[in-house]
Amino acid sequence: MTSADLVRDFGQLFVLAFDGARLPGEVEEFFRTFRIGGVILFADNYRDPKQLRALTDELQQRCASPEAPLFVSTDHEGGRVQRFREGFTRLEPMAAYGVREPAATEAAHRLAGRELAAAGINLDFAPVADLCPPDRPGAIGDRSFGSDPTTVARHVEAAVRGLQAEGLLACVKHFPGHGATEDDSHRVLPEIRRGRDELEAADLVPFRRAIAAGVDAVMTAHVVYPNAGDGEWPASLSPFWLDRVLREELGFAGLIVTDAIEMKGLAERWSPLECGYRALAAGSDVLLYYKEAHQFSAFYDLRSALERGEIDPGPVAVSLERVRTAKRRLTYPR
Repeated sequence: MTSADLVRDFGQLFVLAFDGARLPGEVEEFFRTFRIGGVILFADNYRDPKQLRALTDELQQRCASPEAPLFVSTDHEGGRVQRFREGFTRLEPMAAYGVREPAATEAAHRLAGRELAAAGINLDFAPVADLCPPDRPGAIGDRSFGSDPTTVARHVEAAVRGLQAEGLLACVKHFPGHGATEDDSHRVLPEIRRGRDELEAADLVPFRRAIAAGVDAVMTAHVVYPNAGDGEWPASLSPFWLDRVLREELGFAGLIVTDAIEMKGLAERWSPLECGYRALAAGSDVLLYYKEAHQFSAFYDLRSALERGEIDPGPVAVSLERVRTAKRRLTYPR
């Protein structure tokens, strides 16, 4: 790709948000002009399944093209993290599935996948692959399938199978594991002081299983692991975790997606622009922003940096190809 092609398509590496149940005109223009790659929808974007399908249809028709459809994403884990409720089957927390057979998990996620696909959603930021500490809830709590790595891995694989069987892209999270801390990256930047051997024996097991099962995407954790290889940067901004461990050691070839970049865990130390720049340099393919006040200015500044040659074009080209590969799996409209 030429440098002009990279700048033109740079927006494909962004998943952004907007407020309300209707598509604002200025957001439509921005998405269309800059070829933005995807949107994340929250509860305030939702009224009922009919309205949601009309909104996702409008997004695809007005903001995308047949060769580059939008990632239309949400967090549909079940339990306390399920953005669309009325009109959708209420999934139990994943802890309730973790004590059952994985077949129940797969069936629940096939049902969720069918309902999401019918509403025009094609990317689910689920399942959670984090372990819950056996003696306390931790930051993840009942969003986790449990504390035993093998059990959690079996259920994560089942959830991935269920979602992807219905044509959705599944995204396991939060690599390399957010469970072993009481701190929530929505509020602070957590540290997990497990060594690399401990992470290998426990937290990384479900991620390895998901990758072996062909999961489409992995979301990274805004967590620092000072005793496991990189004590300076959170995993979401760390070449050690993304390039060396996730790509080279675990062999993951799909999409690496940041957790929301404006979370306080990062925002207390770095600006949305700095985080985006660092995430790209570390090996992320998709930058997830969810606050309009930050996402547009960060995009403009990062795109300008690419034009000026301040962002390495090689990794950008590779990430754009990964995005194109993932979008070839999308079957919108259904």
